[in-house]
Amino acid sequence: MATQSSTLVKPLGKQRILEAAIAYADEHGVEMLTMRKIADKLGCGVMSLYNHVANKEEMLVGMVDIVAGEIELPQVNDDWKGSLRASAANAHKVLLRHKWAPAQWSLRMPGPARIRYMDAILQVLTEAGLEPKLVYSGYHAVTMHIIGFTLQEIGYLQVLDADFDELANEFLKELSGDFPYMAEHVRAHLNEDCCGSDEFGFVLDLILEGLERIDH
Repeated sequence: MATQSSTLVKPLGKQRILEAAIAYADEHGVEMLTMRKIADKLGCGVMSLYNHVANKEEMLVGMVDIVAGEIELPQVNDDWKGSLRASAANAHKVLLRHKWAPAQWSLRMPGPARIRYMDAILQVLTEAGLEPKLVYSGYHAVTMHIIGFTLQEIGYLQVLDADFDELANEFLKELSGDFPYMAEHVRAHLNEDCCGSDEFGFVLDLILEGLERIDH
């Protein structure tokens, strides 16, 4: 007796819609994102989406929260700086994977996953024994570094999509000797052996070491 095979289709729901929206934004950016395009991607009518997501704003809030949920939470242990350093490096990696997310991060109210992430950072800083004012300022310093550095790096990657050496050398010609310190900095960019490659980690260490030094 012949059997008839059927393809199981995952039911339409908020999670499936948000995952499709993230995939679309990763490829095209959020500027091009619309409810209709996600409906087309999912092979359903646009009105079906409104049963699960009210509008694009709610979609973006959910998308950012899913991205936040991909970040490894810092853990309370004897090495609080190492724990925050590992989590921040992972957050940087996750946000570079979803290049649209850093710009949306501060524009959206946090969802459950992002609140857990925020709370975990505050817990590590608090359990490290830092004074309350340092927990407050340290939290902002760490999170602003993650988002701000990543945003700038993404911007540089977009601008420098062409050949970096060629652009840098053209820029050096434009400096025309009037700005020697800027010219030296550009030359340092061209010299791979001159500076460390992990600038994200370098700045993060300055923040964490600074917090510990101030606390003592």
